[in-house]
Formats: sequence, C-alpha cells, structure tokens
Amino acid sequence: SAFIEAADIKPAESGGVKNDRVDPEGDAKRGFGNVPFHRKEFTAKSVKAYFNLDLALLRSYRLSENALELLIALALFKIRRLVGSPIRLRTACDFELKNGLVVTRPAGYQLPSQEELTKLVANGITGLKSSGELGEVIEVAWKE
Repeated sequence: SAFIEAADIKPAESGGVKNDRVDPEGDAKRGFGNVPFHRKEFTAKSVKAYFNLDLALLRSYRLSENALELLIALALFKIRRLVGSPIRLRTACDFELKNGLVVTRPAGYQLPSQEELTKLVANGITGLKSSGELGEVIEVAWKE
C-alpha cells in the first residue's frame, strides 16, 4: 500500500482567460468568447510518499521461495520506478525525488537500484518459467 502526505498546505490563487481567436465577442454561455476563469490550487512546504510492503501477507500465500522473491522484487521495482521518474499527479503539480529513499524497517535495509531490481525481476521470471511455476509469459518491450 502507499499514500502521499502534504504538510503546511496553503492555497495558491490563480486564473486567466480562455481566449477565443475565432469569435472573441461570442456568447460565453454557449462556450464562445474570451472567458475569464479562476483557479484555486494548493502548495505545500513538504510532500512525502509512504510505501508499505506487507511481507507477512505475501508469506501467507505459501508460494515457493522463488515466487515470493519475485513478488518482493516486483513490488520494490514499482516503488523505485515511481520515485525514480518525475511524477505528475495532477495539472501543474510535478514531483521529483529530492532527499532519497528512507527505509524504516527492516533497520539498515537499502533499497536496490533500478538496474539491480530489473535484473532480479527478469531472473525471477526466467527461473519460475523454467521450473514450470509460471504459466504463459507475454513479453512486453518498454521503450522510453
């Protein structure tokens, strides 16, 4: 599970005009003309994302050790991927990781790099495929 929390939130008032280059004097009620608008957005002194990976729940599924390791690697891959790229949660609200990732439990654990997690996921899929634990796999190419 995950959530994002903002602290010290303040409103940011803005606005503008929707310009109609075809019919600037047109009827605004019908969607024509130059129409002023107001927008109220918000700023925050700090924004933090929290992630929780429930290992006890994953272990309760009684999967093989290889399957469990793949699920954990895939979850960590998704977290690393999310925070490793600029994030736009809504219009005019871009986020970028500034202070690194902090792991609170288990103590001293360091989240592997994107490259390491990519290899772990790929190797996990290959291992489960060759052992027969994984059904048909459809390969998808990701191009940036």
